[in-house]
Amino acid sequence: MFTPAISLIDEPEPQPLLRLPDDPQTHSQSELQQQLQVNLQNEITSVTNQIEQPELREIAQDILRELVRFFDWLARIENNLSKLDTLLECISLLEILQFEAHSLTDYIEIKAMKAAAVNEKLRDVLDGINYGINHDLRRVFERELLRITEQSTPMVYGKVLHAHGLLTNCFQQSTITLLQVFEPKLDGATLFNDSELRLEQSLVLCKELSSLMRLVRSAEAPAEPDILSTVVKQILEFRDGTMQYLMYRDWRGYESLALEVITAIENNLDPKDLLHRFACYLEVLYGHVKMRAVLADNFPYSGGSDED
Repeated sequence: MFTPAISLIDEPEPQPLLRLPDDPQTHSQSELQQQLQVNLQNEITSVTNQIEQPELREIAQDILRELVRFFDWLARIENNLSKLDTLLECISLLEILQFEAHSLTDYIEIKAMKAAAVNEKLRDVLDGINYGINHDLRRVFERELLRITEQSTPMVYGKVLHAHGLLTNCFQQSTITLLQVFEPKLDGATLFNDSELRLEQSLVLCKELSSLMRLVRSAEAPAEPDILSTVVKQILEFRDGTMQYLMYRDWRGYESLALEVITAIENNLDPKDLLHRFACYLEVLYGHVKMRAVLADNFPYSGGSDED
């Protein structure tokens, strides 16, 4: 079932962002990781230096500084994954990262979003970043890594690798989204030098959205007796998988409409109108994805069959 975003306890003053003595920057990184880190930091410095309001500049710098540190932890986990005897250390590092990420979301919720210098647009972006981070933290630690020490080594390795990928994508999207508030022309693919990965993810997203659209449309006038149960299954599979490739701002819309559809079906109500609304929403998402820059030169999925 769908779970709400983590609610934060209202505190009079935000807790300081966590600083651990065993900072990940003290550990060796590959040449490529170091270069990506330098490029990212240079871009952040360039963008934040253009922010005229001191309070706004400080908030942006605080958040981005923490996100940069998260990439350091992820780099250390990535390097450890080449050695199977460090899997327990990787799990410990992920738990540290979880604590730090919650510290960041607390800071955003309690201080950043309430600052006088933060306008409505930026507040919505920060709210979306918080929602996305909390969503992926729940997914990693309440599903992927639940009781992980009871599982076999290959299974643990796969789950840690998957968790690393989810959190990397999460923090990259958070960084790009925040920077683009102040520099709309910023190219996220160039910033992280992962255009091939973004292309692959966008193609998968188009394919899955196209498949789900056709299924939902078919269910509006059901000819198959079990099609509604199939719709529920596919909606949940998309939510738990490919939805991570959507922009954060679209996650709530998808989950809200999907929950309405599932509730109607599970309670034997007539879901026809809800299915129509949901299909229209999926078409809007599909159109937005098709406009991504990485798909400008190559777009094989346009609503045809999955084999196209």
